[in-house]
Amino acid sequence: MLNFIIKILSKFSKPIDGDPNEWKERQMKLPDGYWTEFTCGSCRGVYRSENREFVILAVQNTKKNNDFDKVLEWFDKSCKRYHMNLVFLEVGNDKLRNKLERLGFIGTKERMTKIY
Repeated sequence: MLNFIIKILSKFSKPIDGDPNEWKERQMKLPDGYWTEFTCGSCRGVYRSENREFVILAVQNTKKNNDFDKVLEWFDKSCKRYHMNLVFLEVGNDKLRNKLERLGFIGTKERMTKIY
């Protein structure tokens, strides 16, 4: 479902311009409010901050590389800097869920949280 959101965004929005190795983002409106679309290397996703949390709605990595680790590192540093928790919504991918658990996330496939 969430990768479907990313695919729809890809069809109806132009890419974020700039160096593909840098973190880039822009605001977007979804039916439930404003979110931030981001790109980092081959990763693209959607998140927002609310209630002292960075809430990640979707992340898609189009290549097998370490760009997803760069995304996690960016959020890790931001969480520590702003004293916020990190949340992934709807983690249906077992491989991703296992990776997040190894990194200290707790919860269910509907919501996994790392407390900072």
